[in-house]
Amino acid sequence: MKFFRQHSAVTMLKEAENFLVDNEAEHNLPLGILKQLARSERKSGQTSQLKDVLMVIGKEDDSKPKIVLVRTPQRNLIICGHKSAVHDAAIWAYKAEGIAIPGVIGCSDLVTDFSEKWKELTSCNVVKVMQQKIYQLASLRDFKRTKGKLCYANEDDIALIMSWTEDFERDTLGMTDHKDLEKNVLDEIEHNRVFLWKNENCTPVSMAKRARELENGVVVNFVYTADEYQGQGYATSCVAALSERLLQEGFQFCSLNTDAENPTSNSIYMKIGYEFVGDAIEYRFDYV
Repeated sequence: MKFFRQHSAVTMLKEAENFLVDNEAEHNLPLGILKQLARSERKSGQTSQLKDVLMVIGKEDDSKPKIVLVRTPQRNLIICGHKSAVHDAAIWAYKAEGIAIPGVIGCSDLVTDFSEKWKELTSCNVVKVMQQKIYQLASLRDFKRTKGKLCYANEDDIALIMSWTEDFERDTLGMTDHKDLEKNVLDEIEHNRVFLWKNENCTPVSMAKRARELENGVVVNFVYTADEYQGQGYATSCVAALSERLLQEGFQFCSLNTDAENPTSNSIYMKIGYEFVGDAIEYRFDYV
């Protein structure tokens, strides 16, 4: 197994895109990140901003990729590919990055094998952070929607969106450091990526965001309903309306990840028409 580290996101995407698109919804995280980095690189015309980004392809005999590794600064390592390449990938990553890798995320069987090898190499403690289910939607099912409408969030909503985003990051992602929250939310609003479901009284009651654009699909994330409005079907209507809009734009499918241990959110998406396509898991490495 040979590993090739790329320093250009455009080159990395060219090498890995077909491999990732073969299971596009399952690979929505690395594919979306690489596409975003490649867009930024093309716009700036330079790769210096990627010096701290890890982009690696593992191959046998210079053939098609067997495994892809992507890691942006301060984030977990994302892996996808074939189980046969996992142990070699862990050994390569340990030699290249060592304990700078705080954790790993990807398809469940692959990540579990990687984590077991990583524990053997580093004697770290491996802690499961989240088990996720990956869903894909190509067409919506008929269902009874709540009264209300989907609206773009605007600058008047920034305080609300910041609060809901912070709550989502804490409650769902376990994040306690909300770095650049205001800057990121304002950027999302300015680029029409934040949507609110407003009830019949024009009160914002639920939120969803348009996230990573893939080759044929697009990701929906940050689905959140304030506590006082939960259980009334607002999140279902919000996600359905946003998914419908994205499909009408020309995307072939929408994709999203959910907490596997949250039966409510999983039932919401299946009710709309989202279909299960795979499992993902995230582990944290605690070094001793």
